[in-house]
Amino acid sequence: MAIDMRLRPPRGGYLACDIYTHPGVRDPRVYRPTHQLGMARPASAIQQSMELLLQEMDEAGVTTGVVMGRQSSPPHGWVPNDDVASIVRDYPGRFVGFAGIDLSDRKAAAREIDRAVGELEMKGVCLEPAWAVRPMYVDDPYLYPIYEKLESMQIVLSISTGGLCIASDISYSNPIPLQKVARAFPDLKLIVSHAAWPWVYQMLGIAFMCPNIYISPDMYLAVPNTPGALEYVHAANYYLGDRLLFGTAYPAKPLKPCVDAVKKLPFAEGVVERVLHHNAARLLGIE
Repeated sequence: MAIDMRLRPPRGGYLACDIYTHPGVRDPRVYRPTHQLGMARPASAIQQSMELLLQEMDEAGVTTGVVMGRQSSPPHGWVPNDDVASIVRDYPGRFVGFAGIDLSDRKAAAREIDRAVGELEMKGVCLEPAWAVRPMYVDDPYLYPIYEKLESMQIVLSISTGGLCIASDISYSNPIPLQKVARAFPDLKLIVSHAAWPWVYQMLGIAFMCPNIYISPDMYLAVPNTPGALEYVHAANYYLGDRLLFGTAYPAKPLKPCVDAVKKLPFAEGVVERVLHHNAARLLGIE
């Protein structure tokens, strides 16, 4: 069994995001992160079929997909949280929703967090500061009231840091500012989506010092021969075994090859089951 911590289904606002529209690419079957890392575009993404996606999830042994919302500057996309909630509602037991939050208006962001958690029953919140209208580092003081609110509400936060396309300046993916946030809000459970790749050693060092940080490398762990991937494995075999999370970044990557690739990594006995399922189930409260 596996829980996919980063899965953007072919429905609603996701279809208008760059992960589906891939601007500047002539062939719709080609998406740069998919092609660059040597995998095929999933059939369900090409055909924009939820039924095919569910079949692919079953074939891969993915019981649950965490649908990460997105409210970011163009061309990255805007997914209304009602779209996320409708996916969770229409496919009971298969998806968990995280609300995307627009950071351009902090008071409106606070109201949307209340609505997403209370009315829409989201399990967490997703922030992408580097892709905001005004790009921000994760330790920007502007964000601290939002962190404080999430900590007080005991809401899990996924924050996107790292990856192939993080803003226009790779310094935004540097995880060092995360240490300040994690220490300032020690009761805030903080998932680092994309695991700050390619800043792998820095990320692992910060996670060693901050027990409230969870790392979700998604495709940077699940694609064979990705530089740095084995360091996440070594950390899981040492101190990170309960805080490393599996993800695919679908539709950037197909599900089954990612699950199969993670199972082949040199995890110590019993660790891969925690990475694929148990850690996320405990964190999300769905065990």
